[in-house]
Amino acid sequence: MTASTLSHWILAYVTLLLLIIFLCSLYSEVRRRRFDPRPSDDRIFRCRDCAYVYTDDPTVDRARCPHCGCMNDPFSF
Repeated sequence: MTASTLSHWILAYVTLLLLIIFLCSLYSEVRRRRFDPRPSDDRIFRCRDCAYVYTDDPTVDRARCPHCGCMNDPFSF
C-alpha cells in the first residue's frame, strides 16, 4: 500500500511540474505577442540627395524629405 501511495505522489509531483512549465511558456508567449512590434503599412522612402530614410502613409505616391525637402519615390527592395 505504501508503494502505491508513493507512486501517486510522484505522479502528482511530475504532473504539477509539467503544468507549471506549460503555464510559464503560455504566459511568455502571450507577453511576446503583446509587446512585439506589428508590421506597418507605411511606405518607406529614401532621399536621393541626403540618403535619409523615412516613412509616410501608404496612400502617398511621392513624399517630401523632412531633412532637405527633396521629393522622393518609395524605396523598393
